[in-house]
Amino acid sequence: MNRHARNSRWSREPKLNKAREPIVARLSEDDLAILKLLGRYRYLPSDYIAALTGRSLPALQARLEILYRKPNAYINRPHQQRANADANSMRLVYELDDKGADELRTRGLAYSRKKYLRNFAHEFMACTIAASFEIGANTNKELRILNWQHLINSPQMPDATKQLANPQLLTFARNGQTEGLASDWRPFVVQRNFGSTSYAFVFGFEADCGTEPLDAADTERTAIRNKFVAYLSALDQDVPRRHFGATTFLIPFVTTTHARMHSMMELLRRLGPGAFGKRFLFKHIPSFTAFEKPAPATGHILLEPWQRAGFDPFSFTE
Repeated sequence: MNRHARNSRWSREPKLNKAREPIVARLSEDDLAILKLLGRYRYLPSDYIAALTGRSLPALQARLEILYRKPNAYINRPHQQRANADANSMRLVYELDDKGADELRTRGLAYSRKKYLRNFAHEFMACTIAASFEIGANTNKELRILNWQHLINSPQMPDATKQLANPQLLTFARNGQTEGLASDWRPFVVQRNFGSTSYAFVFGFEADCGTEPLDAADTERTAIRNKFVAYLSALDQDVPRRHFGATTFLIPFVTTTHARMHSMMELLRRLGPGAFGKRFLFKHIPSFTAFEKPAPATGHILLEPWQRAGFDPFSFTE
């Protein structure tokens, strides 16, 4: 065997030490931080893991390599990422493997076990958006993210909502029927401490990969228009305040191109949302399979302004 041969990034063959023996990982607190992150975010690229753990990217990548390979196999590189044309050179994407999930379970920590997802690109997009919110709050000390667990335990959350089987689901009336409305991520609050303290309730966000029609002729099809109408119905019926106790209620939409973002904003304007239009926030990042550079592992989602249809841009930092 060539002593200097490199392991394929897609194989799980062990990395060898100087004695030509497989390197066995002894889990450290830094390693557990990685596992816990992947327990919260199903998919994350290495640069996002570095940003969230505060470690240097080269040192982190070396450690991820050990945790990925046999006999350790605490984390995995999901095969769906190979759909990207630059898969052999781009930042590797990681997920928690079964052994890593078992490690978290034995320590009584929350996790999401590895499973095959049909729409990898959508889940990956949602994870990186949510991670960018967290990175932004870590970067700007005047901002703090209050996650769903904090909200559900808060006295501001109505007791009736806490008793529901799915308290994240909004229900509203439309055409004589009760409908449910959920976003692509768990609701959270952005606490802003600029002189005085204020709170912005964010109903998760909608991650749009550009695969859904904007305005389907068949109203039974999932379309962006149907989502806009559902949100406007819920707002008109004051559902967010009654359900969450939320006096502010922001609905971010993140899509994949500048052109599609503006088409979505124009569609919302045509629906005549009135004052409710200022609740809808818009931003775009490249899709997973795009030839553009991926969105950076920074807090740009939280820290940079959002566009709005018919209103001035919105900023969490003001």
